[in-house]
Amino acid sequence: MFCPFCGRQNQNDVLFCTKCGKAMPKKNSLLPSIEPIVQPHSNPKTVSAPKVRVSHTAIKALITGVLIVGLVIVVLLIYYPGVFPWNWG
Repeated sequence: MFCPFCGRQNQNDVLFCTKCGKAMPKKNSLLPSIEPIVQPHSNPKTVSAPKVRVSHTAIKALITGVLIVGLVIVVLLIYYPGVFPWNWG
């Protein structure tokens, strides 16, 4: 018997679907038994995420930001050696 809600095939004597958990129709129920449509030789198309293009301006801004942060860290290490808890010597 197939679940009329999700289409999963279940044993004939189950009361609830093993996939979605909804109540299965009884033998004398008015709900029709739904059989899934199986297409022979169907080739499912693969779906891929769209490629993201990053502009050169965004790349330049990112590199500039990283360089500025690095420069600030170097300046802090030189002029204020106690700012960071590292003990290098």
